Amino acid sequence: MLDRLVLFVIGIVVAVCSGYAFVHAIRQRADAFQAASKLTKNAWLGITGASALFLLVIPLFGVISTPSVYGVIMSFQGLRSELTLFWLAGTVAMLVYLVDVKPAVVAASRGGNSW
Repeated sequence: MLDRLVLFVIGIVVAVCSGYAFVHAIRQRADAFQAASKLTKNAWLGITGASALFLLVIPLFGVISTPSVYGVIMSFQGLRSELTLFWLAGTVAMLVYLVDVKPAVVAASRGGNSW
């Protein structure tokens, strides 16, 4: 049972971070992405949006279909679900945005160096 709780916590953290990455991409100026030599804003909106879909929205449908504590815990079991490959791809995409793209875009929008 402890392993399920650990994966649940990881799933919740990853889901919240993917939602944050998507909202952050929405709020940035389009020219800041080009100034930082990254993909376009629309490309990152698609990537982070798909990430949020697989990490946040689809598990919420699982919670709705099984409204119990056990259903919530099982819905955010990213590595134990039937969509594990999509969960991993969404997690990698979200991490790339937060670790690489976000700092460069923020620096470019402030007029600093993009590296």
